[in-house]
Amino acid sequence: MLQKLLRQNISIPQLAGYAFAALTGMSIIFAAFCFSRDIRPLFEPAAGLFNPEYMVVNKKVTFGSLFNNRLTIFSEDEIEEIRQQRFVKSLTYFTPARFRIQARTIPSSQIPAFYTDLFFESVSDKLIGIDPKDWQWDPAVGEIPIIIPRDYLNLYNFGFAGSQGLPQISEALVQQITFRVFLMGNNRREEYIGSIAGFSDDLNTILVPEDFMYWANERFGEGDDDISRLIVETYNPADPAIAEFFARKDEYDVNNNDNRGKLSYFLSLLIKIVMTVGVLIMLPAIGLMLLSINLLVYKNQETLGNLVLLGYRRSSLALPYCLLVLFLNLAVGIASLLIAAYAQSIYGQQLVTVGITELSTGFWSTTAFAMVFVMIVTALNVLWIRNKINNIKVPVMG
Repeated sequence: MLQKLLRQNISIPQLAGYAFAALTGMSIIFAAFCFSRDIRPLFEPAAGLFNPEYMVVNKKVTFGSLFNNRLTIFSEDEIEEIRQQRFVKSLTYFTPARFRIQARTIPSSQIPAFYTDLFFESVSDKLIGIDPKDWQWDPAVGEIPIIIPRDYLNLYNFGFAGSQGLPQISEALVQQITFRVFLMGNNRREEYIGSIAGFSDDLNTILVPEDFMYWANERFGEGDDDISRLIVETYNPADPAIAEFFARKDEYDVNNNDNRGKLSYFLSLLIKIVMTVGVLIMLPAIGLMLLSINLLVYKNQETLGNLVLLGYRRSSLALPYCLLVLFLNLAVGIASLLIAAYAQSIYGQQLVTVGITELSTGFWSTTAFAMVFVMIVTALNVLWIRNKINNIKVPVMG
């Protein structure tokens, strides 16, 4: 009888309006959360789509660089700032040759004669993915192992060779070639033997062993030991923090061979925007529920006051309204979860194309999230109800 008495002035249209708005908001939030959990494998370093990689960072060459080469040099503070970023696992840099280099082939029936200027750079040997025994420098032997970009050989075979009537050269044949390398600087000119130890798909430079570069710069080098290119190893190349950091550094140019980091950043941003829209829809819905409760308590103010006067505890008077809100929020939450599950079944068919076939984890995580979310919304409603009931004034007996 008490519950029937207290629910006399409940507005069904107001409750229906709240339910519809809350259903829309929760469905958007739960579906976006579920999607974000389901695509997490794409952001893992071990996944095929976002493999671990090294980023090459340098400063952009501008018009001012024509007159001042030091504009493209990294200072110690700039290097340290990058090193301190949370996405950086390790940081190293290219060591350039500070001397002149020339190379000349030893002519044969298979190899055309050529003579060219070269440049050398070195990186930490741990980044070189070839057999260590093929990547050693011994001054007593005098043979320099070299790694060249595979694109250089492709440019020769499919560009230069065809237009000049020269034979194309396979990778295996190139690795059998030895050529003379002339190192010049610091009033010295010496000749050594060079050989191709391997090819690189990632670093667009001519690499030599780190030990050789230190030795050669000490012997032939001129000028300062400036750092103009960095190699940054990340914990996760798809970390949105990478794109966020370099977006603030217009003077930096990042070459990581693709736009996967940017793609993951915008994907994460899109999910956040969708969830924000859901929250913005939920806020008016919660406001509508609080307004409905306020009007309901106001209409029953005299009845509630008399019941308090008769000895009913205020918590007992608030209970019917709290149960109503609880059941309504549970119903909306369950319906929103079902809608999120339906949305998962739709986008799940598309995720199969990128190798994600297991989606149950995302839904169970969303279920736990939905329970917490509904509990928070319900708690806000209950606190509002109890506050209104506690502020009911008891009629004065006269």
